[in-house]
Amino acid sequence: MLEEILNHLDKVKKTASGYIACCPVHNDRNPSMSVTEKDGVVLMHCFSCGANGLDVANSLQISPSALFTDVMMPVTMTRRLKSDLQTDAYVISIYESTKQSNGRLTYNDFKRYKLARERIKVLDTLGGNS
Repeated sequence: MLEEILNHLDKVKKTASGYIACCPVHNDRNPSMSVTEKDGVVLMHCFSCGANGLDVANSLQISPSALFTDVMMPVTMTRRLKSDLQTDAYVISIYESTKQSNGRLTYNDFKRYKLARERIKVLDTLGGNS
């Protein structure tokens, strides 16, 4: 899992806590992104542009599910997960209806919408949304 992600990155270097690499989100020339694996999840953060794992997965055109092991997915949907999914669906519907009515949207609105869509897509990909 981690190796698959690292193979897509440039200038990968081992550090005491994981790896650093060039961030593909903003076409980095010097490594500014930390990459590590913890509890079956690949964690990434770019200290230059603020990109996270989902941003990197989108930039590399790989499935966000590559960031998680199958062990991480719950067998049954918890109340918290159901609630988060309902919130994500609500955010998506508000964003899309506001956009259709030519309403004003902020960059933060767009980022929240994008996160909600990615979380639902990851659940669908891994079979957790049933």
